[in-house]
Amino acid sequence: MRGFQEIHEELEGLGAHVVGVSADTWASQGAFAEQNRIAVPLLSDWPDNATMQAFGAVSEGSDVAARVTFVFDAGGVVRAVIESGRDMQVHPDGALAAVRELAGMS
Repeated sequence: MRGFQEIHEELEGLGAHVVGVSADTWASQGAFAEQNRIAVPLLSDWPDNATMQAFGAVSEGSDVAARVTFVFDAGGVVRAVIESGRDMQVHPDGALAAVRELAGMS
């Protein structure tokens, strides 16, 4: 989320909105957002994990959320899926590239 926080203004300038979804509780997310000065809205999928199940964002062989970023167009169609559990910078970099492409900037 720190990477998204860094490019938040640029994404919004391109008409994109960033929302984080996590299986963590509201309290945990609130503490994380405060500690890291995250202004991006964070939504909790706890306790039923319905969103992560619906999008298949589950780590293989477990019920733990996978690190996945989805980029939707204005019509709600998924245009990019970025997956990486190791390199967190891939997510904001990939999302920014996808949003730029959607905005006709590539």
